[in-house]
Amino acid sequence: MVGRRPLEGIRVVELTVWLSGPIGGMLLADLGAEVIKIESPAGDPTRSHRAPTAGEAAGDRAVSVSYGVSNRNKKSIVLDLGSDEDRGVLEELVRSADVFLTNLTLRAIRKLGVDEEGIRAINPGIVFAHSGGFGHRGPLAEQPVQDMTGMAYSGMLFTMSSEANTPFAPPGATNDVMTGTMVAFGILAALLDRQRTGEGQTVRSSLVMTSLWAQMQLVGSAANTAGAVVTGRPQTNPRSPVLNQYRCGDGKWIAIAVVTPRDWEPFLRAVGLTAQSLPDEVGGYADAVAHSGKMREFLDGFFAQRPRDEWLAMLRAEKLWCSPVNTIEDVLRDDNIHENHYLSTLDDGTVTVAMPFQLDGLAPPLRSGPQLGAHDAQIRDEVRAQRRRASESSPAGPQ
Repeated sequence: MVGRRPLEGIRVVELTVWLSGPIGGMLLADLGAEVIKIESPAGDPTRSHRAPTAGEAAGDRAVSVSYGVSNRNKKSIVLDLGSDEDRGVLEELVRSADVFLTNLTLRAIRKLGVDEEGIRAINPGIVFAHSGGFGHRGPLAEQPVQDMTGMAYSGMLFTMSSEANTPFAPPGATNDVMTGTMVAFGILAALLDRQRTGEGQTVRSSLVMTSLWAQMQLVGSAANTAGAVVTGRPQTNPRSPVLNQYRCGDGKWIAIAVVTPRDWEPFLRAVGLTAQSLPDEVGGYADAVAHSGKMREFLDGFFAQRPRDEWLAMLRAEKLWCSPVNTIEDVLRDDNIHENHYLSTLDDGTVTVAMPFQLDGLAPPLRSGPQLGAHDAQIRDEVRAQRRRASESSPAGPQ
């Protein structure tokens, strides 16, 4: 049953493609906003862009899963912004909207006349939100950015890599998802500010900005302390052998995180180790970190003696940080994931990730991304009615 919807009554006009912008609008739609997605006659490229998985051929689905989940709960209208008639429809929608959201390049929005200046000329009090790439200023402001290239520019491909001088790109459009989430966060702040001041705010985020945000501790460390910048490390060469992952006796992996000296004795007690059973060089937590290679080899053999579930039970009894190292397939079958409603099923049967936070009383409808132009007739009828009301209320009356 659908409960309260915090953004009910808020209208968002969204001119976005691919993922970072659409994900921002999706979160607003989940919270109850009416999100009208404007698409060209060709549609958002994500509709047809689908990487095949094992045993499948691209194009097996009419609309990609990526489009369906990142545009859920929205309405779709097709507008040719080179047409005077459709340009007029856009202007009416903007006039009635609370938020205008786009992630097109700065060059593209200027060319279309939907940059901040153009939108505010129609609706001065609107919240204008732009999800960018390298940034909104500087020599690269006009250049396009994609999920992975944004992470590359921010340094993330090196900080995530476990191989020296070899970058690593994580799958799953991580940067797009982070940026869309931050754009939605900024829009909520701008709407609250407008409620208090009556003035429209401008929200800007970018793929590079959010990649830096995700690395705030690493960036801060590099900027303010001496020493090498921290990068990822493989399981075989950890910085700390007790902040690492180990293969257990049943072939499954466990992650342990003993990060302070005070957890050292509870860790030993939990897994049944004594000071005498450790390698000669290791007398305590500091020694274990100092002799990380030797201790890692010892723990490799030690954790291989029992199945993972036994280790997890022993470590959890001491309230220590530990977890199975899950695959995505494991996550989809996990009782705790389902018990906490971290996954949702859309009305077309597509399984997706739920919002990254929960509100008491909020259960958003779960409509998959709309077919191209699914709401054309409805929205155009509303625009015509809006024009009639404006004409009838003008001093001259109907012409």
